[in-house]
Amino acid sequence: MTAQIEMMEERRWQAMINEDLDALNVLLHPQMRYTHSNATVDTKDSYIAAIENKTFDYRNVETKDTEVQLIGENDLGLVNGKALISVVAGGRELSLDCRYTCIWKHTENGWQFLAWHNTPLPK
Repeated sequence: MTAQIEMMEERRWQAMINEDLDALNVLLHPQMRYTHSNATVDTKDSYIAAIENKTFDYRNVETKDTEVQLIGENDLGLVNGKALISVVAGGRELSLDCRYTCIWKHTENGWQFLAWHNTPLPK
């Protein structure tokens, strides 16, 4: 199942970069919370709207040191890793080098992205 979660992570990153709102609507859990590096928090609806309105325009993501663990009854996937995220946010081009944690939940609709939190790495 960890390979499935890794595949879903890749789909999510590509949907963010490609602004594939239909894919994001399926991938993101209805109760999703996305905590940005500046401590703002998005819900599923506000996050999709931010991508649609180009508040966040993701250009590229490179991940490494990724680890996936299954938790509980194998219905939660905990993902930890490092990411270099190129994004235009609020009109500013940013390169975010961070360590992140995200959670995937297995539902009747398959694996869905439930939570994200990242911390910038020291320069």
